[in-house]
Amino acid sequence: MGFLLAKLLPLALYPLGLALALQLAGLLGRRRPWATGVSAAGVGVLGLAAMPLVSRELVWGLEERAMALSPAVVPTADAVLVLGGGLRPALPPRRGVEVGEAGDRLLTGVELMRRGRAPWLLLSGGRVTFAADDPSPPEARSAAQLAGWLGVPQRQLLLSEQARTTAEEAVALNTLARQRRWRRVLLVTSATHMPRALATFHHLTALEVVPVACDYQLPLRRAFGRPTAAALALALLPSADALQSTTVALKEHLGLMVYRWRGWS
Repeated sequence: MGFLLAKLLPLALYPLGLALALQLAGLLGRRRPWATGVSAAGVGVLGLAAMPLVSRELVWGLEERAMALSPAVVPTADAVLVLGGGLRPALPPRRGVEVGEAGDRLLTGVELMRRGRAPWLLLSGGRVTFAADDPSPPEARSAAQLAGWLGVPQRQLLLSEQARTTAEEAVALNTLARQRRWRRVLLVTSATHMPRALATFHHLTALEVVPVACDYQLPLRRAFGRPTAAALALALLPSADALQSTTVALKEHLGLMVYRWRGWS
């Protein structure tokens, strides 16, 4: 129940849920003097969150922090830890495990293994579902299958199949690291997720955790091109992609606040 609430409650604070809630409040109180203002606030929240100019600033704020945290030269370590996310299980009609937007996490982990950065590839990811009889395997198994296809020997793979949240992944790593006497791990996750993930792993483990960010959504500001009138107009027009990016960024900021409040980071 606690995990379910943790997934449901933030939805009311994300732009789409908050905008709909404000619109509903304005509709239910349409005869009240404040109804128009509340309804307008809902439209404003949605429009602002769906503005590419806003979403880019939020994403850059996280990704620039991740870039600053990640070392220019990745050192060797006891293991490469790839956090769950970005894979779709091999369920019909798919012909195999498929890679989504955050699939760069696994690809980066495999690349580090090929470069000899660590002898072990630890794949994390449990089964996140609320459906009965869901046939989906824990994501770590899908990641292991794909890693095998990419050439990583089975003898170098370790799976963490129970963790469903970043905090649970950190606790699982700490337990495994004590058993195997690891001292340093390379932490691989999406750049937008790295600030929260690194803070959590520093707080909940006794390891030296080296961040290796990937899955950057945007190029550097200086590589974004010179603004023009057309580019500015497009940056101010709402889009579904921008709304998604804003939601992802706000999820990380909200998650970091909650983790600090819970004492997990």
